[in-house]
Amino acid sequence: MALSNLVVEKLEQYGGIDLKRNAQKYFSNAMGISIAMHLLLIFLYVGWSWFTNDEKRVPHIRIHSIAELAPPPSTQDKPEEAQPVTPPPPSDVVKPNLGIPVPVPDAIAPQLTLPNMNEPPPPAAVQNNGPVSSNAPVDLHIETPVTEAEPSPDEFVDVSEEPAPIVAIEKLIVYPEVAKRSGLEGKVSVQALIAKDGHVEKCEVLKADYDVFKDAAVKAMMSAKFTPARQNGTPLRIWITRTITFKLVTR
Repeated sequence: MALSNLVVEKLEQYGGIDLKRNAQKYFSNAMGISIAMHLLLIFLYVGWSWFTNDEKRVPHIRIHSIAELAPPPSTQDKPEEAQPVTPPPPSDVVKPNLGIPVPVPDAIAPQLTLPNMNEPPPPAAVQNNGPVSSNAPVDLHIETPVTEAEPSPDEFVDVSEEPAPIVAIEKLIVYPEVAKRSGLEGKVSVQALIAKDGHVEKCEVLKADYDVFKDAAVKAMMSAKFTPARQNGTPLRIWITRTITFKLVTR
C-alpha cells in the first residue's frame, strides 16, 4: 500500500492541504478586515480633527459700520487726562531799524556798470620789461627738467673712447697715517660713475686688502678728473672699475 493512500481521519483539515483549499477565502477575509480598519482610522482622524477645530473656531461677526466696534482697551491702568497745550506768551518783536531812504542826485551817485557774465574775463596783464598789455597772451607752460636715469653698473656700454684720468690717481692719494706707521701696503678695487663732463659722481669699494685704505681710495677717486667716455663723439655717463695701489715711497 502506498504512503499517499494512508489518510488519517480529519488529517485533511490541517496543514498545507487545508491552506490550499481555503486560500481564497482567507485572502478575502483578510482584505475585508484591512479595509474596515483603514476606514475606521480615517473616520476617527476626521472626527477628531473636526472636534478640535470646532473648539478653536472663531465666530464670524459681520460689521456694517465702524460705529458698531467697541473702543480699544486702554494700555494704562489709569489713563492720565490730556493736559491742554498752553501757547507761549507772545514776545516783543524788534523791528529792524533800516532808516528812511534818501534820494541822491545823479551827479553824486556813482555810475556803475555790471559786468556781462556771458563774456569771458580778459587775461591777466603780463609785464616783460615793457608796457603792460592786458591783451597779451600768457604762457603758462612750465618746463620740467628731465632727469636722466642712472646707468647700471652691470650694464655693458660699447664706447669708442674710454674715460682716462687726467692726473694719475696714485698722486691724489693721502696715505693713512696708521698704515704709514705700520708699514702697510695694499690695493683697493673701486667702481666709479663718470659723468659726461668727466667728474666722478659716485664711488664704491669692491675689494680692499686692508680696511684702512678704503676711505683714502674713495677720496682720491672722487677728487680725480677724467676725460669723458664717448660713443660716436657723444659723451656718455659710464661706470668704470679701477685698482688703486697703496705703496710706501722709500728714500
